[in-house]
Amino acid sequence: GSHRKIQKTAEPEDKKIAEVAVDRLRNQEVPLQSKVGGQEYCNSTKLFMKENKRRLAWIRKQCVNKPKLSTLYEIFYFRKSDLSWCPVYKAASSNVLSNFCSDYYSEVICQDKRRNGATLYRNSRIFREPGSPSVDRKRFVVIRDPLKRLLSAYRNKMEQLRETYFKNPARDMMLHHRPIKWNIRFYKEESAQQAINLAAAMTEERVEEVMEEEEEGMNPYLYPPYPTFREFVAEIIAGWGNPHVVPASQYCGPCSQTQPFDFILKVETFDCDMRHMLNIIGDSKSSAPAEEKWATNKGPNTNTTLFYSYYATLSEDQLDGLLEYYRDDCLLYQYPCQETVDRIRMFKLLNPDHKHQYRNRWSGTS
Repeated sequence: GSHRKIQKTAEPEDKKIAEVAVDRLRNQEVPLQSKVGGQEYCNSTKLFMKENKRRLAWIRKQCVNKPKLSTLYEIFYFRKSDLSWCPVYKAASSNVLSNFCSDYYSEVICQDKRRNGATLYRNSRIFREPGSPSVDRKRFVVIRDPLKRLLSAYRNKMEQLRETYFKNPARDMMLHHRPIKWNIRFYKEESAQQAINLAAAMTEERVEEVMEEEEEGMNPYLYPPYPTFREFVAEIIAGWGNPHVVPASQYCGPCSQTQPFDFILKVETFDCDMRHMLNIIGDSKSSAPAEEKWATNKGPNTNTTLFYSYYATLSEDQLDGLLEYYRDDCLLYQYPCQETVDRIRMFKLLNPDHKHQYRNRWSGTS
């Protein structure tokens, strides 16, 4: 067989992706709901309490006739703070854990950045809520714009394919949804697995010689060697229910009558919301400084330009499918999903020839 060196192509600069059209759309973005009565609540716990009360009242009103949204599938308990939390993954979950790490671990362990939420918390029974919670115990959840959360999950879990847990689903997404030109000697499963191995090597930045097909282009799963965003979304709409993408409203039971939430925090205003919640419950800890937060998403930030570039790869049916899939999240937590999708469609209309350039795409050189 032949050996070829693998190299990464640089991520395109923002200005290469329909800059003018994006600038037009950026001016139309809906502002964050971080104001109460025209005043910023970030510096006022009293105003945060008013905003939190408004969020809770809105959810209660929308929960009429939604019994399916009453089940909590996972709950964490922070014993020193006497707080319960339902984790919405890819919605600041690692940062929540960094704030409450000292409830269970020493400061030395908590400040060790080599450890993160996955290492310390997941699959650990000690963080499960006791069977008989006290009447005074408070519960909270952190919510994120579902379309931004979905893209964050894709970029963190698929484009950076470091976790074994996601390798088989990633391979299946390519097998199920990537079109190939039929070839009698082409073995789909073996070729897709080869791509996954390359994607993992890419994420780990391993520079090595790898075996490829005899001819360039023989393995369509190598370009890119992980699911595209379109393939990822196709699998979700088809029923892939991973916690990193499943609607928060389905996972955390916002309509529960027996286990209601006391605080609705949002990623968009996370630092303010967390600080005010801790003030209200009388917790002496302060929210974790930025330099102490655990960052499990090590990829680059997704700016407005990249957001439109990824979503422009989706079909009209897929955009409609996502609106339906996240309908309750958009409604209960008041995110302008329909307006966002309308802007994505406008981006596609203004940029009919736009082609998304996948980051860290592998290419073979002789």
